[in-house]
Amino acid sequence: MMELKTKDLILRTVSENDIAEVARMYEYPNIISSAQAENAINTMISNYKQNKVGYIKHLCLAVCLKEKPTVIIGWCGLDGEAEKDKVVIFYSIDEKYRNKRYAAQAAESVIKYAFEQACLDCVYGGCDKNNLPSYKVMRKIGMCYCGCNENGDPLFRIERANYKNG
Repeated sequence: MMELKTKDLILRTVSENDIAEVARMYEYPNIISSAQAENAINTMISNYKQNKVGYIKHLCLAVCLKEKPTVIIGWCGLDGEAEKDKVVIFYSIDEKYRNKRYAAQAAESVIKYAFEQACLDCVYGGCDKNNLPSYKVMRKIGMCYCGCNENGDPLFRIERANYKNG
């Protein structure tokens, strides 16, 4: 259905063929049942079908290495339902694959999709105040710090006008 490529990664929608991988990675580090994985896949597919230019309900892409496109090493996408009138980027990478710039590659690819294909005006982000690697990813992909929430967690955003391709 959808596939984005970076130097090292393929970000793609999931299918019924991914049940075992979704069971292993959907609630990482916890494993879910095959039935729960099938339900998660159906939800992701249903949400994907509701996305359109200018509107994202929820886009969840499996992050896979190019040399192992059937192995899910994380998730990256856009959530249009988490906060009222905002589309929020999210990413999570299996700890075995961290510190290799995969989160930044995935997030850069999703930001490019958000502005160039989904035609969004702004994408928001946030992370736990103690999650310095996630903070660094948001800065690397061009997001600007725009304050903190009530817990002191940093908030970010990037607007289409400030987005620079490449």
